[in-house]
Formats: sequence, C-alpha cells, structure tokens
Amino acid sequence: MSTGDELTADPGAILLQLMAADGRLPDGAAANLPPLAWERIDGIARQHRLQPLLHHRTRHRRDIPASILDGWSEARRGGAAIALVQLAELRATIALLESADLHPVALKGAWLAWHIYPEPALRPLRDIDLLLPPAEALAAYELLASHGYSVEEATELSLEDSLRLDKHLPPLVSPRGVPVELHHRLWEIDGRMDHSAPAADECAFRDRCERTGGILFPSPQDMLVHLIVHAAYDHRLDCGGLVLSDMAGLLHAFRIDWDLFWKDASARGYERGARTLLAMVQRLYDSSVTICWPKGQSGVPRPVLAAAGRLLFQDLATRQSAGVYATATAGGWAKLLRRLRARRASAQEPGTTARELAGEGGYGMWALDRLKRTATDMSRRRVLEQGRDLAVMSRWLDRGVI
Repeated sequence: MSTGDELTADPGAILLQLMAADGRLPDGAAANLPPLAWERIDGIARQHRLQPLLHHRTRHRRDIPASILDGWSEARRGGAAIALVQLAELRATIALLESADLHPVALKGAWLAWHIYPEPALRPLRDIDLLLPPAEALAAYELLASHGYSVEEATELSLEDSLRLDKHLPPLVSPRGVPVELHHRLWEIDGRMDHSAPAADECAFRDRCERTGGILFPSPQDMLVHLIVHAAYDHRLDCGGLVLSDMAGLLHAFRIDWDLFWKDASARGYERGARTLLAMVQRLYDSSVTICWPKGQSGVPRPVLAAAGRLLFQDLATRQSAGVYATATAGGWAKLLRRLRARRASAQEPGTTARELAGEGGYGMWALDRLKRTATDMSRRRVLEQGRDLAVMSRWLDRGVI
C-alpha cells in the first residue's frame, strides 16, 4: 500500500488506488490533498476515460471533493447515453457488412463494455474496432464509405499501403458520429515499434471466436491475450489504466487455461508483457482474480513495474514527442533517422514505402511541425521522463533488459 506522501506526489498512484475494487486510499490521504492536486487527478482521469469507473468505485466516499464526484457522476450519465448510440451503430455496421457476406469480429471495448462491466458507461469506447480477414478489408471499407461513413482525417498512405503496413485502415465516422476502425491484423507487425512484435495466429483466433447477442467476438482467452498485446506491445500502455480493470473483470468472470496461456505466451513472444500486466492486475485486484503463475518464473523488475505504472497515466498530448526520445534511446539513432525520413517498413515484408513528403498539409509539413513541437516538449522534464519510461518498456519487452 502506498503512503499518503507518495500518493500526493504521484496522481497516478492515487488513481490506481481509487480504481481498486473498494476504491481504497490510506486513511486521510484523500482529505489532505489540495484542490490543485484533485484538479490534476481529474484531468488525467478525463483523458484516460476513467471518470465513470471512478464514480462507481468512490460515489459513497466523503473525503473526495463534491465537485470532483459531481463531474464523475455527470461523465457516467453522459457515458450511458453514448453507449446506447455506440451499441446501435455496432449492430448496424455489422449487419451491413454481414449482408455483403463479409465477416467482422468485434474487438475489445465492444465486448468488455456490455459483457464484463456492471453497466456499459463504466467502460467508454473511443471507437468501434472490427477485425476482418485481409482479403475483405478493402471491400468492407468501400461498402461503409458508400453508405455514409466518412473519412475521419487525411492519411499520407494509400489504402493499399495501409493494408500492407498498418494493422487497420484509416478511421471512418459512422452516420451517427461514431468512429469505426476496420482492422485487418490483430496487432502491429514486426518492425513498426521500438521492440519486436509477438507472432499472431489469426486463423486460429478467428476459428475460436464466439457469437454473443448476434455479434462475433473473440473467445475470453483470446481476448485476454489481445488486451495484453494491444496495451503493452502496440501502445506501451498509453491506452490507460482501464486495461487493468478490463483484465480483472475478464479474469473474474471466465476461467483461463493457464497452462495453455503461458505455453502460447512463450511460443509467440508476449510473455514479458503478460507478466507485467498480470502482476499489476494481481497487485490491484488480488482478492477478486485468480492468476496461476508457471513454476520457476522470475518476477518483473521493480523499475519496469514503476515505469509501467506511470505510463498507464501518461500525458497523451506529449506521447509522440516522448516516443521520439524513446526511439533514440531504445532503438538507436538509425531507427529514429529512418522514421524521420518517412520510411515505413515491415520486417515481415521486404522493401519500404515512403510517405509523400511534398504538398501543403502532406507528411513533410506535418513532420516539420512535429519536430518543432518535439523540440519544445523535450525541454520539459516530465516529457523526458515519459520518454525514458517508454524506452524502459521497449527494452524490457524486446530483450528482457532495462
């Protein structure tokens, strides 16, 4: 348990404690926090979609400022209405795709919100993620576009190059304003991050999918793996603390074949990410989850767990600048230079694809602006610390060193 002084110095530590099943904090810790500290905590909670869950956990507490609880309550009420719109759009989108003999699988939040949490508002979705076989992705994209789904933002890659190098096509926005991402890979391909990517067995994953409420979802065991790889390897935890709540809810509701899980984790290269996130889940929700660890497995180094805890609540506005520093630190200057030259490549596919550098609003203008913002951001200590934490995570995931 953290001490009150530690919590005051680290808003993320407070948020982790409030996210626990009983919303616990050391005696007097909440009451002793100044208003500015609560404002910072609330700002991080808003950025990482935690306000509804925090209200659910802490609504009966009397040591949290009423204005904070009122804001969390409002976010929960608003989230309930948004969730209904998202569910309707999820069903309509899937029905449209399946009517054209396409085969979408709904990922992550769409299942978690409605099948793991007591109410869907506690698990806000940023978008609807649908996985399709690669051979169907372009047809699905064109079908949705012809039915009023609009392109959310310009992209410097063609749809064909996005299909070759990205895990999803450019985001679309549904007629009712819900972002939709069509994925053609479970996670990032090797060569895209500062660390290696786990191997994906997407055919087996699809074969194990289960239909619930008329929608095809991954099996619970595959969903656990997907949550781990998405959070640790694809995003280095910038998806936020909700992933710990997601995993705890899944582990509480479903039985996991742990022998198969750890065998698969070792074979496909996501064992260190799994150990890190499961250790954090166990620390936070120990009484409500069962995790079976393989015999002889070493623990996660404390510096990794400390970095991971901070990254769960990292500032999303500075993650790209911090990522530049992390790439130079963890991957070396050659990798950073390759990215700055706008080269995108896959270790699985030979050759590279260059972004279009010319033209107003193209990648060249974006990259120049990005470098200016990065230079400004890197003058702030907190951004450098964020970059160092990202590098620690990549080195640990990639080589087991820190």
